[in-house]
Amino acid sequence: MAYLHQHRIHHSRLKSSNCVIDDRWVCKITDYGLDIYRKADTNVYQERLVQVYMPPEDEAVSGPEKSAAADMYSYAIILLEIATRSDPVPKDESDSTEHCCLPLPELIKGKSDNGCPCPTEYVELIRRCRSQNPMHRPTFEQVKKQLYKMNPHKVSPVDLMMTLMEKYSKHLEQLVAERTQDLMHEKQKTDRLLYSMLPKQVADDLRQGKPSQAQTYASATVFFSDIVGFTQLSSSSTPYQVVDFLNKLYTTFDEIIDNHDVYKVETIGDAYMVVSGVPKENGIRHVSEIASMALDLVTVCKTFRIPHKPNTQLKIRGGIHSGPVVAGVVGTKMPRYCLFGDTVNTASRMESTSEALKIQCSSSTHDLLKQVGGYILVCRGTLQVKGKGDMTTYWLEGKKNTPRKNVIPNISTALQENERGSFSLIPGVLSSDALLT
Repeated sequence: MAYLHQHRIHHSRLKSSNCVIDDRWVCKITDYGLDIYRKADTNVYQERLVQVYMPPEDEAVSGPEKSAAADMYSYAIILLEIATRSDPVPKDESDSTEHCCLPLPELIKGKSDNGCPCPTEYVELIRRCRSQNPMHRPTFEQVKKQLYKMNPHKVSPVDLMMTLMEKYSKHLEQLVAERTQDLMHEKQKTDRLLYSMLPKQVADDLRQGKPSQAQTYASATVFFSDIVGFTQLSSSSTPYQVVDFLNKLYTTFDEIIDNHDVYKVETIGDAYMVVSGVPKENGIRHVSEIASMALDLVTVCKTFRIPHKPNTQLKIRGGIHSGPVVAGVVGTKMPRYCLFGDTVNTASRMESTSEALKIQCSSSTHDLLKQVGGYILVCRGTLQVKGKGDMTTYWLEGKKNTPRKNVIPNISTALQENERGSFSLIPGVLSSDALLT
């Protein structure tokens, strides 16, 4: 009530039935406000109850008036209920008694039926709160101070519980903010791990319970690689050494592919599978992204040292093929984002028939790289490929070194192409990095 009056809110219907106790032993005041939605009490008991709590000044105007003094008078009736352990109005409507609260003089003399006289300070407080003159009634802030003076040292278990709950409530918001911040950090870690296993859009759909639909991509480039002599290397190494070696190698590969617009599909044993143009389409730029990435992987293998065999040269072989693919999520317990189609099989064949430290390309990849320009391709000839028959394949040797005098005249053209979002259509200029070089 002190809080309500502090904010200039008057109850006007205060009574003991409006004081409720929640599961934390906190007393809460209800049934105030919303006057326009209220109807007059038709129950006889309710009408008599209103009359008991109504201060004398309200009886003169035939209705309750909102004021702090009126609420204080109602509070005095509640104090009388506490002191006498009696209801203000009998539940039996046939009882003609005006109300059941003992008159104040009898309370002072200690003549209540339960034989529980009240302290003099308590009776004086009731007398002041029931004063006929509204100006003589105290405020709720003054009542709080007087109650503390009446009982300054004795703390009941309920009061102790209330004090602890109040202290807890004061720090609750800060604790919630700290826990929320910790939760956000953990969520970010989980998101990073999830997005490293599945494409972001696919992962978000699965997390929201949406079924992930398979999608067809008209043009994409798939890259496969494996380690030459891996079986012999594994047989002469311990399991820990093999795992440690592959972890360091593929961590190095992962750092390289972050510089290209590609998506790592999976690693199976010593096999490494990467695609571009899936799940984010990028025109025909996927072929140049895979080609540049493949050249970087071969280059880093020439300087990579196997931890437990530093004198052994690491050799990988790669294969590239371009064409349509179908991509989608397979499984529910350990969902995997997989690629399907003849393009994947052909890319695997390009890798298995390749040679150490070389990258073999199919004719479709060769044609797209020629269209992009800037790559050195050497025809390997006709090759018998299992399941595909005779195929003309090419070696991807590297990138063309464009002389500086030929690059400078193309800068203005490159900037124009950059505004359209593509460097790949400029012969001799493959990327922003190559342009700056």
